[in-house]
Amino acid sequence: MVRGKVHLKKIENPVHRRVTFSKRKAGLLKKATELSVLCEAEIGLIIFSPTGKLFEYANPSMNRVMGKYEKNFSSIGDVIELSDHIEKLHLELENLLKRTTHLEKTYKHMIGEDLGLLTFKDLQRLEKKISLGTRKIHSRKKKMSLEHARSIKMKAKSLTLENANLFKKVEEGRCRACHLNIDIMEGVDNNWETDAATQQILHQPNLNLTLS
Repeated sequence: MVRGKVHLKKIENPVHRRVTFSKRKAGLLKKATELSVLCEAEIGLIIFSPTGKLFEYANPSMNRVMGKYEKNFSSIGDVIELSDHIEKLHLELENLLKRTTHLEKTYKHMIGEDLGLLTFKDLQRLEKKISLGTRKIHSRKKKMSLEHARSIKMKAKSLTLENANLFKKVEEGRCRACHLNIDIMEGVDNNWETDAATQQILHQPNLNLTLS
Protein backbone atom coordinates (compact mmCIF):
# COMPACT_ATOMS: atom_id res chain seq x y z
CA MET A 1 0.00 0.00 0.00
CA VAL A 2 1.15 3.52 -0.83
CA ARG A 3 1.15 5.86 2.08
CA GLY A 4 -1.16 8.75 1.57
CA LYS A 5 0.09 12.35 1.50
CA VAL A 6 -0.41 14.13 4.78
CA HIS A 7 -1.33 17.81 4.66
CA LEU A 8 0.80 19.75 7.14
CA LYS A 9 -1.57 21.78 9.24
CA LYS A 10 -2.53 21.90 12.88
CA ILE A 11 -4.54 18.92 14.10
CA GLU A 12 -7.63 20.40 15.70
CA ASN A 13 -8.66 17.26 17.63
CA PRO A 14 -6.61 17.27 20.87
CA VAL A 15 -6.65 13.47 21.20
CA HIS A 16 -5.41 12.93 17.67
CA ARG A 17 -2.84 15.70 18.24
CA ARG A 18 -1.39 13.92 21.31
CA VAL A 19 -1.28 10.57 19.52
CA THR A 20 0.46 12.09 16.50
CA PHE A 21 3.00 13.87 18.70
CA SER A 22 3.84 10.64 20.55
CA LYS A 23 4.29 8.63 17.34
CA ARG A 24 6.35 11.23 15.47
CA LYS A 25 8.47 11.99 18.54
CA ALA A 26 9.41 8.33 18.83
CA GLY A 27 10.21 8.20 15.13
CA LEU A 28 12.36 11.34 15.35
CA LEU A 29 14.33 9.97 18.31
CA LYS A 30 14.82 6.68 16.45
CA LYS A 31 16.10 8.46 13.33
CA ALA A 32 18.50 10.54 15.44
CA THR A 33 19.86 7.41 17.10
CA GLU A 34 20.30 5.64 13.77
CA LEU A 35 22.07 8.68 12.27
CA SER A 36 24.51 8.92 15.17
CA VAL A 37 25.32 5.18 15.09
CA LEU A 38 25.56 4.73 11.34
CA CYS A 39 27.43 7.94 10.55
CA GLU A 40 29.19 8.72 13.86
CA ALA A 41 27.41 12.03 13.89
CA GLU A 42 27.28 14.14 17.04
CA ILE A 43 23.62 14.92 17.59
CA GLY A 44 21.74 16.96 20.16
CA LEU A 45 17.96 16.77 19.98
CA ILE A 46 15.64 18.76 22.28
CA ILE A 47 11.86 18.46 22.16
CA PHE A 48 9.21 20.21 24.27
CA SER A 49 5.72 18.79 24.16
CA PRO A 50 2.69 21.08 23.93
CA THR A 51 2.34 20.69 27.71
CA GLY A 52 5.97 21.73 28.28
CA LYS A 53 7.47 18.29 28.93
CA LEU A 54 11.12 17.91 27.86
CA PHE A 55 12.43 15.07 25.66
CA GLU A 56 16.06 15.00 24.53
CA TYR A 57 18.66 12.83 22.86
CA ALA A 58 22.40 13.52 22.61
CA ASN A 59 25.44 11.67 21.30
CA PRO A 60 28.02 11.66 22.81
CA SER A 61 26.65 14.23 25.33
CA MET A 62 24.44 17.29 25.30
CA ASN A 63 27.17 19.48 26.91
CA ARG A 64 29.67 18.59 24.19
CA VAL A 65 27.16 19.15 21.43
CA MET A 66 26.07 22.51 22.91
CA GLY A 67 29.71 23.58 23.36
CA LYS A 68 30.47 22.92 19.72
CA TYR A 69 27.28 24.67 18.70
CA GLU A 70 28.09 27.81 20.70
CA LYS A 71 31.65 27.90 19.34
CA ASN A 72 30.51 27.64 15.73
CA PHE A 73 27.55 29.93 16.27
CA SER A 74 29.79 32.73 17.56
CA SER A 75 31.90 32.72 14.37
CA ILE A 76 28.80 32.38 12.21
CA GLY A 77 27.19 35.14 14.24
CA ASP A 78 30.12 37.48 13.52
CA VAL A 79 29.83 36.82 9.82
CA ILE A 80 26.08 37.36 9.93
CA GLU A 81 26.51 40.57 11.93
CA LEU A 82 29.10 41.88 9.46
CA SER A 83 26.84 40.98 6.56
CA ASP A 84 23.91 42.75 8.19
CA HIS A 85 26.08 45.83 8.81
CA ILE A 86 27.19 45.92 5.17
CA GLU A 87 23.59 45.55 4.02
CA LYS A 88 22.54 48.44 6.26
CA LEU A 89 25.34 50.58 4.82
CA HIS A 90 24.17 49.76 1.29
CA LEU A 91 20.63 50.74 2.20
CA GLU A 92 21.81 54.00 3.77
CA LEU A 93 23.89 54.78 0.69
CA GLU A 94 20.95 54.04 -1.57
CA ASN A 95 18.70 56.31 0.50
CA LEU A 96 21.30 59.09 0.42
CA LEU A 97 21.59 58.82 -3.36
CA LYS A 98 17.81 58.99 -3.73
CA ARG A 99 17.65 62.01 -1.42
CA THR A 100 20.47 63.71 -3.30
CA THR A 101 18.71 63.14 -6.61
CA HIS A 102 15.46 64.52 -5.16
CA LEU A 103 17.22 67.60 -3.80
CA GLU A 104 18.90 68.24 -7.14
CA LYS A 105 15.54 68.06 -8.93
CA THR A 106 13.95 70.35 -6.33
CA TYR A 107 16.79 72.87 -6.70
CA LYS A 108 16.44 72.91 -10.49
CA HIS A 109 12.69 73.38 -10.18
CA MET A 110 13.19 76.26 -7.72
CA ILE A 111 15.43 78.10 -10.21
CA GLY A 112 13.03 77.41 -13.08
CA GLU A 113 14.80 74.51 -14.81
CA ASP A 114 13.57 71.06 -15.89
CA LEU A 115 9.91 72.04 -15.61
CA GLY A 116 8.78 70.03 -18.63
CA LEU A 117 7.68 66.95 -16.68
CA LEU A 118 5.72 68.89 -14.05
CA THR A 119 1.95 68.96 -14.20
CA PHE A 120 -0.15 72.08 -13.77
CA LYS A 121 -0.79 71.22 -10.12
CA ASP A 122 2.92 70.62 -9.59
CA LEU A 123 3.65 74.06 -11.03
CA GLN A 124 1.02 75.61 -8.76
CA ARG A 125 2.57 73.99 -5.70
CA LEU A 126 6.04 75.07 -6.81
CA GLU A 127 4.84 78.62 -7.36
CA LYS A 128 3.27 78.64 -3.90
CA LYS A 129 6.50 77.42 -2.31
CA ILE A 130 8.57 80.04 -4.14
CA SER A 131 6.11 82.78 -3.19
CA LEU A 132 6.19 81.71 0.44
CA GLY A 133 9.98 81.58 0.38
CA THR A 134 10.14 85.04 -1.18
CA ARG A 135 7.92 86.49 1.56
CA LYS A 136 10.11 84.90 4.22
CA ILE A 137 13.23 86.33 2.54
CA HIS A 138 11.71 89.84 2.39
CA SER A 139 10.65 89.56 6.02
CA ARG A 140 14.15 88.52 7.04
CA LYS A 141 15.73 91.33 5.01
CA LYS A 142 13.39 93.88 6.58
CA LYS A 143 14.21 92.63 10.05
CA MET A 144 17.94 92.79 9.34
CA SER A 145 17.59 96.32 7.90
CA LEU A 146 15.76 97.50 11.00
CA GLU A 147 18.36 95.94 13.23
CA HIS A 148 21.15 97.56 11.19
CA ALA A 149 19.44 100.97 11.32
CA ARG A 150 18.91 100.61 15.06
CA SER A 151 22.57 99.73 15.49
CA ILE A 152 23.70 102.75 13.44
CA LYS A 153 21.38 105.01 15.43
CA MET A 154 22.80 103.75 18.71
CA LYS A 155 26.36 104.25 17.43
CA ALA A 156 25.50 107.77 16.28
CA LYS A 157 24.00 108.58 19.68
CA SER A 158 27.09 107.20 21.39
CA LEU A 159 29.37 109.26 19.13
CA THR A 160 27.30 112.39 19.77
CA LEU A 161 27.61 111.92 23.54
CA GLU A 162 31.31 111.25 23.20
CA ASN A 163 31.74 114.37 21.04
CA ALA A 164 29.83 116.47 23.57
CA ASN A 165 32.02 115.21 26.39
CA LEU A 166 35.16 115.98 24.38
CA PHE A 167 33.87 119.48 23.56
CA LYS A 168 33.10 120.05 27.25
CA LYS A 169 36.61 118.94 28.21
CA VAL A 170 38.12 121.26 25.57
CA GLU A 171 36.08 124.22 26.87
CA GLU A 172 37.09 123.44 30.42
CA GLY A 173 40.73 123.33 29.27
CA ARG A 174 40.35 126.70 27.53
CA CYS A 175 38.84 128.25 30.64
CA ARG A 176 41.68 126.97 32.77
CA ALA A 177 44.19 128.33 30.22
CA CYS A 178 42.49 131.75 30.24
CA HIS A 179 42.54 131.94 34.03
CA LEU A 180 46.17 130.89 34.00
CA ASN A 181 47.06 133.61 31.48
CA ILE A 182 45.23 136.21 33.55
CA ASP A 183 47.08 135.13 36.67
CA ILE A 184 50.38 135.27 34.82
CA MET A 185 49.65 138.72 33.42
CA GLU A 186 48.63 140.04 36.80
CA GLY A 187 51.84 138.66 38.26
CA VAL A 188 53.88 140.30 35.52
CA ASP A 189 52.12 143.63 36.06
CA ASN A 190 52.73 143.48 39.77
CA ASN A 191 56.37 142.67 39.22
CA TRP A 192 56.71 145.46 36.70
CA GLU A 193 55.16 148.03 39.09
CA THR A 194 57.46 146.85 41.86
CA ASP A 195 60.52 147.11 39.64
CA ALA A 196 59.47 150.58 38.45
CA ALA A 197 59.05 151.84 41.98
CA THR A 198 62.41 150.42 42.91
CA GLN A 199 64.08 152.06 39.92
CA GLN A 200 62.49 155.44 40.82
CA ILE A 201 63.86 155.29 44.33
CA LEU A 202 67.31 154.36 43.11
CA HIS A 203 67.43 157.32 40.62
CA GLN A 204 66.54 160.06 43.20
CA PRO A 205 69.52 162.47 44.00
CA ASN A 206 71.36 161.95 47.23
CA LEU A 207 70.22 164.31 49.99
CA ASN A 208 72.94 166.09 52.02
CA LEU A 209 71.73 166.43 55.51
CA THR A 210 73.45 169.31 57.34
CA LEU A 211 73.30 169.54 61.03
CA SER A 212 72.80 173.11 62.25
